[in-house]
Amino acid sequence: MVDNESVGRSFQASFLTHILKTSREDDVDHFRLDHSYAKPWTACYASSSAKPLSLLFMTKFPRNTVPDRQIPSVGEDIDVVGDDATSVAPSFDPVRARSMMNECAANVNFARFEDVPDDWEDRIAAARTGWTLQQNRLFNKVMKALQGDRLARLTYQGHRNEPIMRRLHIDKTADRVRKALASVFWDTDLTRWLHSVLIENLNHGTLAAYLDVLQTIKAKVPGLVSKMMKPSMEQLGNTSSEAFELLLKRPWDPMSHFLLQHRPSRLPGNPVLLIVPNGLQGGQQSILPKRKKFWNVHLSNFGNVTYAFKQQETLDLSVDKCLETMISDVCLKISEVRKSLPAHPIVLIGWYFGAMVACQVALSEPVAAVICLGFPLFGINHERGDVDDPFLDIKSPTLFVIGQNATTCTTDDMEDLREKMKVETGLVVVGGADDYLCMSHAKKKAEGITQSMVDRCIQEKIGDFLAGVLTRPQPEVDVESSPVNVHSKLLVKKKKRATSEFFSKSNGRYWPLSIHDAVTPVSRHELRSSESADGSDFPFI
Repeated sequence: MVDNESVGRSFQASFLTHILKTSREDDVDHFRLDHSYAKPWTACYASSSAKPLSLLFMTKFPRNTVPDRQIPSVGEDIDVVGDDATSVAPSFDPVRARSMMNECAANVNFARFEDVPDDWEDRIAAARTGWTLQQNRLFNKVMKALQGDRLARLTYQGHRNEPIMRRLHIDKTADRVRKALASVFWDTDLTRWLHSVLIENLNHGTLAAYLDVLQTIKAKVPGLVSKMMKPSMEQLGNTSSEAFELLLKRPWDPMSHFLLQHRPSRLPGNPVLLIVPNGLQGGQQSILPKRKKFWNVHLSNFGNVTYAFKQQETLDLSVDKCLETMISDVCLKISEVRKSLPAHPIVLIGWYFGAMVACQVALSEPVAAVICLGFPLFGINHERGDVDDPFLDIKSPTLFVIGQNATTCTTDDMEDLREKMKVETGLVVVGGADDYLCMSHAKKKAEGITQSMVDRCIQEKIGDFLAGVLTRPQPEVDVESSPVNVHSKLLVKKKKRATSEFFSKSNGRYWPLSIHDAVTPVSRHELRSSESADGSDFPFI
């Protein structure tokens, strides 16, 4: 009998290879075997701890050098109507994806019972004479976005990759409509008036596009959309309103079924993946964006996912107090996990600023690995990675995932930082992505992918890195004598602490007490005698 996990892993590898089109990269590897001068700097013995740079949706060679994308010769006929025969076959189920794609068009009757005649534009033009200037401007912006979406649908109709192209254009139209609604500050009277006009007067095709837009916007701002649709929902009745709510519950994704069927395999050792917050959580902690929910669901396939979130009152809190609270929450959570699951390795995962908090905690507490998703290398005063930067003293293997278009770090600077670090590191650069690893619309359209496919490829890179780290024997940690456990007991007794009690100030910087307990007397003396490069309170946050 074939193992289910091995089958899922093979599907996963084929998915990543299929998406990235890595046939050209194999030729490059063969070339480097014979020419040592073409090898990356990570192949040097002195830099053996740093893994080679990994590129996602990027290539070092121009697109026109790939054999299947060469420019046609002069005089050759170019087919601008037919389908591209050299394009890669879609990874999704075409039948299921097209059914989800046409769901709103098939259920337009839930939003409106009567059919609209073909002269709906003339009737709206006659009624616009009594509208105000603000109403006309808002209506023009929204209709311009919907008409552009309608033309885009006709452009790629019948294309083999039509579901993905439809999804990308719906997201683009939703951003335009949301900006138009934000231009009037989501005024209740204006938004409700606009929604009623569109529902009553749009034809079948344009109304289906508008429902797709509502699906996408409601997933991001559900409260504002529900408030806008409230009068029209009351007129539909209970049965129709419930069906309409179910239709707008979540936006469709052509890759959702494929990703759920072919999940990544479990990591060795069944690790505990601790999600580090990137800020204090308020009262609406349970409301998570769609992308975070996607990441949490798929990260649970690697191991046990837990969170260091606590509902805190964020009003009238200084930056130092927020950092102190976040770090103490993560340390307390690590202590709890070590007591309940002592045999399971702990992996810290942080997004953007949460990645800096995870590295701060990893300085004082040994963990199996640290995953930094969107690492802000440039600080307010200087760039990270100076000689006296304590970030270089991290003992846990660290993986950095950054975007090609990130504003707070560059690939070259991250390579310089990894060269100075003594621990095993990895770097993944996502092409066309920003600081939060969100790929631009133009890049997604050129590659023919969605954001969920990009996130899945990033997760596979994370799984490969952690699989290599967790297969090695992990050092045993004494839970009772751990610095985190000692300080957690003090924090339980005294909930309110001053910054000077939790952080020891040396040379104008605040250092966690656990760091002073972990380093040797010689290294602590060197830290105290070193001159401060800046006046920041925290070493590298």
